[in-house]
Order: sequence, then C-alpha cells, then structure tokens
Amino acid sequence: MVVNRVSKIAIIGGGGTVGSTAGFLLALNGVADEVCLIDINRNLALNHVMDMENAIAERSATRVYAGDMSDLAQSDVIIVTASVPNRNVTSRLAFLEDNLKVMDKIGESIAKYAPEAVVVMASNPVDLLNYYLWRKFGLKREKCLGYTLNDSIRFAWAIRHVVGLDHKTKLFAPVIGEHGSSQVPLFSQVKADGKPLSLTTEQKEKVRQKIHNWFLEFNQLQINRTSGWTSGVGLSEFCQVLLDDQPQLVMASAILEGEYGLDGLSIGVPVMMARGGLRQILEWPLSDEEQKQFEASAKALKEIASQTMTF
Repeated sequence: MVVNRVSKIAIIGGGGTVGSTAGFLLALNGVADEVCLIDINRNLALNHVMDMENAIAERSATRVYAGDMSDLAQSDVIIVTASVPNRNVTSRLAFLEDNLKVMDKIGESIAKYAPEAVVVMASNPVDLLNYYLWRKFGLKREKCLGYTLNDSIRFAWAIRHVVGLDHKTKLFAPVIGEHGSSQVPLFSQVKADGKPLSLTTEQKEKVRQKIHNWFLEFNQLQINRTSGWTSGVGLSEFCQVLLDDQPQLVMASAILEGEYGLDGLSIGVPVMMARGGLRQILEWPLSDEEQKQFEASAKALKEIASQTMTF
C-alpha cells in the first residue's frame, strides 16, 4: 500500500506580520497539509492558530498548529520571517547586524532538525541573510532561496498604474539584483498576456519613480508594520511551486557559483524551482543598462558581506 507523505511548511517567526499572513494564506489555500507556526512569543502563535482554525474550518483541511524548533523536523519548506522589530528606517540594510544574531540561532536549529528542508529566507536584508545562512551552516545551495517576489509584484503594480492595465491582464514583470535600493527592474523582459510590452522612456521613468518612492512613503506613515499582505500572497505562491514536481520559473535570491560571472553572494535572479528547491539558475541576456545595474547591485552586496560577516 502506498502512503502519501504529509506535506509540511514551518514558519519561524510565525507570530509576526509576515509569518502570520503567510501562514494564513498557505492554510486557506490548502498549499500544504500542515502549517506550523514557530515564534519566540508562543502565546502570539497560539492566538493566530486559534483564529486561523475558525477562519479556514469550512474552506481547507490544512492543520495549523504552534510549535517549537524541534517541530522543524519533517518540514518540506521552512520560511524564515523572524527578525528584530520593524523600525522606521530608509533601508532594509539597517536590520543586518541584529538579524545576523537571530540567524545564528535559527541556522543551528535548521541544521539540527531539518537540514534537507528548503529554506525560504524572508527576513531582511534577504540576499545577505540567505547567503549567511547557507555558508555558515553548510546547507545545500539548492535548499537556500531568498524571497524577493515583492519586488516583481511592485514592478507589475507600477506598470499597471502607469500604462493603464487592469488586473485581468496577466503581467510578467521580473526584477533582479538586490532586494533593496539597487534592485534592477527588467523592462526588457516585461510581457502582457505573454506578449512583449514596450514602454516609452517617459513611462519607464514614471515606473522607476513609483517603485523608488514606495519604501520611503510606506515608512513615512510611522506605523510599526511591514508589508505583510504582499508578502503573504507571494510566499503562498512561492511555496506552491516548492511543493510541485513540475519546475516553474520564479524570481528569487539564489547563491551564485559562476552564473552571470559572479560567485560568493546571493542575489535576485530568474530560477527554475520545484519540490526539493532550486533546479536551475537562468542566465538571461540583459540590455547594456540592465547589465551595468546588475553588476553594481552585486558589487554593493559583496562589499557589505565582506564588511559585516564572519564565518
């Protein structure tokens, strides 16, 4: 008799904004059989679990529960959203020093309980923390992916506003590079309903400005909250791919070993991924401007890593 293995996603930092919204959407959409919320504030995780159980009871068979680090065992995917508290800063890099200390504890637990799980880094700065976790704890490259889909989601959002496209238009708007200020929107790869979409120089500038202003405007509201709903939607889609046997194209931060002529860093690139993690890093041809911006983004990340990380 063949017994189907239970699929499981664990979320470290599951009581926080990103962790809880991701957990709720994963459970509501039935992406996995089990969703385990792990948080230093266990009562907060339990509070979310009780609420989620009520909300999804008529809609999903997913089991949601609160756990501790030992419950990482048997996870297919581990989403890391744990972080120092959100502050009103102008750059995600402001979180780096404190979050490296958080990653030390998390990395030890992953290596102990679930070294074969796919680890999705969603704490900021994503690229640097993904690289740190992989290198310091000897995890497999294909098992370490940084979540950067929010950049592409916002790129598409900006294009829809500038060009005037409604939600029914299927828009492919990829972003590579750092999950931060040096990100590179790939106008050369934008497609609407599968067909190339060309923007004028003026439209491109408007899109760039809209993206550039988003993070600052968000923090100027002086609300101690990160972009949970966007992350929740994206992480739900991300994990669906990681539990599917069919490889799919996704934008993610991956550890490079010669791709694009780079190594020694994790950075946003197009990847093919499926159950078990990374299958292939795609090396797209870039315009001269995009290539220059991508190289500058990579250089900035490597410089920060060399100045802040010890292994």
